[in-house]
Amino acid sequence: MKIGLAIYNFDPKKGGAERYTFDLAQRLAGKGHEVCVFCARGIRASGVTLIPLRPDSYPRWRRNLSFALTHRQALRKVRPDVMLGYGNVLDLDVYQSHGGVQRVWMDREIASCQTGAERRIKTLLLRYSPNQAIQRWIEGYSVKRGNFKRIVAISDMVRDHMSEHYGIDRSAFDIVYNGVDTERFSPAPHMPSGPATVLFCAGNFRLKGLGPLLKALGGVVRRGKDVRLIVMGRGKQERYRTLINEEGIYDRVSFIGEQSAPEEIYRTAHMLAHPTYYDACSLTTMEAMASGLPVITTRWNGASAFVSPDEGYIIDEPENTRAIGDAIAALTDTGTREAMGKNSRRKMESFTMERNADEMEAVLVKAFEEKKRMR
Repeated sequence: MKIGLAIYNFDPKKGGAERYTFDLAQRLAGKGHEVCVFCARGIRASGVTLIPLRPDSYPRWRRNLSFALTHRQALRKVRPDVMLGYGNVLDLDVYQSHGGVQRVWMDREIASCQTGAERRIKTLLLRYSPNQAIQRWIEGYSVKRGNFKRIVAISDMVRDHMSEHYGIDRSAFDIVYNGVDTERFSPAPHMPSGPATVLFCAGNFRLKGLGPLLKALGGVVRRGKDVRLIVMGRGKQERYRTLINEEGIYDRVSFIGEQSAPEEIYRTAHMLAHPTYYDACSLTTMEAMASGLPVITTRWNGASAFVSPDEGYIIDEPENTRAIGDAIAALTDTGTREAMGKNSRRKMESFTMERNADEMEAVLVKAFEEKKRMR
């Protein structure tokens, strides 16, 4: 079967969707399929043919639109048996949204702003942004017209949001959760010693809830708990300096930036705190669980669906800093966090990359068979 995938950057270093696509393409090729990736930029991968597109690069709205249009033109020549798109192209057979419904994300992005003034500015910037309008149009193009054979949701939360937003029956969705590299992300041979260390990992610190986490951490310290926080990722740390000083935790927070081997950082922590305002299905959450860490996250994280009370804590809203603090305080107990960490690892042993590739292959085959029946 000739399978097409489309992504602007076919490079695992660029982000979660990029890393996922790179791995999926190689795994599908390893199963004997002919895999072609339509991309503006890409690096070579074993068994994968790159189809270079030349979209406009600036401004951003034009880049996104021209990527979808140049993909349409390239399809006339390449003609895969089945085309997988992520809401970034107009023509596809299988729709898999990695970011969820763009409108829902936008509302949660606005909600993550910490002040009224910041929220009003963000509202204006997003609601009247040409780029956001183009992204919404491209995202809904195939779905609204019914120009697809299958829809894949990467979490129950994404399925529910898409079903409500587009008026599609929930039974029409295939649920395929992300997979995690359980060999790369594995528990440390021995639990790290020292104070209870909380790990936070994100690119967008604000959307993923660093502000509420810092407030919660301050409350935990004032309760007399000895805790530390490691912040990993490329977010803007300067905007949090005042809050850190106000909470009196300036000597307990370390910003370490992006790391080429994040699996090693997971093994130095005792728990993951991910009080996100929105995450379709946080790979960070899954990687932490595979690394043997209990997790603290919110109901706005699609990955929260498989975090049981024996593996972590699900908070209703990021602003509930008291609940986040209670969860951190509970996990300062060595026995509690070790038991939860073992359960987390056990859960993730079934959410492998191999399982994800097998399930995606099955969906793509279904779509191909349906296309053949309709000819």
